[in-house]
Amino acid sequence: MRGAEGRYPDEAEAFWLKRTSEDAGVAADGLERLAPEVSRLSDLFTTERPEGAYPDYFGDPAALSAYALFFLPQGWTRAAAALDQCVRFRKWKPASASPRVLDVGCGPGSCGVSVAHALSECGLPPSELIGIDRSPGTLAGFESFGRAMLSPVTKVTARISDARNPSSWPEGRFDLIVAGFVLNELGSDGEDSAAGWITSACGHLSEGGLLLVIEPALRFAAERLLRASDRVAALGRHRRIGPQLDDLPSPLLSSGREHWEYESVPWVAPSSALFINRRLHRDLREVRFSYAAFVNGDPLPPPPGASRIVSDVQTIKGLIRFIVIRRGAEEQIEVPTRGISRHDIKAYASCLRRGGVVRFEAGSSPKLRLSGPSALESLWIP
Repeated sequence: MRGAEGRYPDEAEAFWLKRTSEDAGVAADGLERLAPEVSRLSDLFTTERPEGAYPDYFGDPAALSAYALFFLPQGWTRAAAALDQCVRFRKWKPASASPRVLDVGCGPGSCGVSVAHALSECGLPPSELIGIDRSPGTLAGFESFGRAMLSPVTKVTARISDARNPSSWPEGRFDLIVAGFVLNELGSDGEDSAAGWITSACGHLSEGGLLLVIEPALRFAAERLLRASDRVAALGRHRRIGPQLDDLPSPLLSSGREHWEYESVPWVAPSSALFINRRLHRDLREVRFSYAAFVNGDPLPPPPGASRIVSDVQTIKGLIRFIVIRRGAEEQIEVPTRGISRHDIKAYASCLRRGGVVRFEAGSSPKLRLSGPSALESLWIP
């Protein structure tokens, strides 16, 4: 569903290169000039994180171009990957053959246009995509980008609205609501506030509708989202389908370990992002994020005995080691590989990845050593 190796569409890249040349006066061979803007935005999203309302960083054409060429492709890939797991692994699909999609805090369209494009590729093109944000400048970009990627089948509109206040959102029900980094910009309010926001957002879903909340992979953001997700799941009003496999609370939140739950998916960075990155030297081999997915209805359950990998996968001498969560408990899994060729070990390890789902027959224990690779079945690879 995400396409070969999670590739960002060429037509999306071309759209923003054209806009950058027209609006910011930066040609394709001068994209390195946007590197300072990328650094400034990165600091704003991570280390600075101002209290209260974030500044309207899309009011400046250079900032919008920097975001659209460097950060938007990553946001596109995050949203597509989260939806991909819900669709292909958890078998979600909209009840309507012409679904309505809402992008909350839409920016120039990284998440909303991404999921609408993915649904179209699945043969379920949305009848409508609405983006809401508080920045008039970015809403204009959202509309033009969405129409370029989705028209004439999907009607794309944008409205000024407060992402923090679900009661102000557009009327009607939606088959898919996506919110990218919205909670990250709500400030330092606790998990109760985030859980209340998720619950209110679910109230705008149609029967069988899906809410995707996508947040950074930074520990404070990922754990805040997970705590909020656990609280909403425990209420039972809306069913959690991702990335966790059930409604049980995460044991990692109380384990005190140095690792935490987040997603990591490989992707192919577009050429413009790579060009800008010549000055920044950032690792663009994978995209990291955290997310929560809730359905307004009764989804299909995951396969019996499924376990979710929540750590990096270590290949050491004679062993492959990783951590899973199974039935609400944390377990360290060791798979012996002695006597197996390096080629076969590498091929086997490629089927194991953070966020993947596996199954094995063994009793519960904090540390389990399986009999060998054949004792472990890979059910899902993100």
